[in-house]
Amino acid sequence: MNNELNKREQRAVETVEQERWLAPPVDVYENEQEWLLLADLPGVQQDGLRLHLDRSELLIEGRRAAPASGAPLAREFGGASFRRVFQLPSGVDAEKVAAEVKCGVLTLHLPKTEALRPRRVAVKAG
Repeated sequence: MNNELNKREQRAVETVEQERWLAPPVDVYENEQEWLLLADLPGVQQDGLRLHLDRSELLIEGRRAAPASGAPLAREFGGASFRRVFQLPSGVDAEKVAAEVKCGVLTLHLPKTEALRPRRVAVKAG
């Protein structure tokens, strides 16, 4: 009977694989016009990149496929998944957000709304 219970338990065990995400290093800069975000995503191409902006939350996901050119003799560089989530400051002009990826670096321009940009005040002589 003990053998039968062990067999049932073995069949009932499910193998669940969870995807592992790497947090890419990110630099964030601010100037008068925008916030600029630079993320290191080595090996990630444009088609493996997903950006999602929802209100004040920015999600960056990137996937790098493992090179598939024959049977590997040794492998130190494989596929990887990158993921970071940011809470954005209020005042990002979502309609004008722009992104590009080049040489494994994502450059994301987050323009400020007009209300947040500095402006000159005209002084009248009286």
